Amino acid sequence: MPTKKSSAIVFCDFDGTITSCETFVGVLKHFSPILSNELLPKILSKEVTLRQGVRQIVESISSSVYPDELLDFVKDKPIRPGLSSLIDYLDSRHIPFIVVSGGIRCLVEAVLKRENLFERCSKIYGIDIDANQEKLKVISEWETGNELVAKVNIIKQECQNNEKIIVIGDSLTDLNASKCANLVFARDALCHYLKEENIEFIEWIDFEDIKNKLQLMEDRFLF
Repeated sequence: MPTKKSSAIVFCDFDGTITSCETFVGVLKHFSPILSNELLPKILSKEVTLRQGVRQIVESISSSVYPDELLDFVKDKPIRPGLSSLIDYLDSRHIPFIVVSGGIRCLVEAVLKRENLFERCSKIYGIDIDANQEKLKVISEWETGNELVAKVNIIKQECQNNEKIIVIGDSLTDLNASKCANLVFARDALCHYLKEENIEFIEWIDFEDIKNKLQLMEDRFLF
């Protein structure tokens, strides 16, 4: 990974952002369909917090499915095109690429390893799982406020030298991180939430698209 001091850091969501489908939501719906059908719409409408809703769903799932059945569920989930190319570009500019997921870290790591991208990520954040009891138990070092993974706190820890903050995301879990970013790449539901909050963003299609847009903005960000 880059050793030169970075002028910027990229913080990228995983589910629905790196993957082209909502992998973690798919896990919740598959392994806890009744509770997911009840709570996921309430999470998206902000009637229930991410911290409350996601924890409740995950902790309704039998520990017997961990990790083999969970890993099997995500083994064929596709990622969006261009991620390797984007990381190549970021490496050339000494910009770390950090994955910050509100989902289960071992699933994130499994998909990235499958694509030979795991070691190319500077760091990977997500929730961990304790499967020693009948039901899964959520373990999150970054649980606070309304979130199981407080992305803003992670960003603050990583950005100690006034680096530019670049956020890439697609959903409600990326909203708070977007509020503290210098540059936001958004797609899908995140665009709607950002418009509601009057936060500027660049809409994107795939990671090649992001790379091309960053190349055009190099002078502005002094990469």
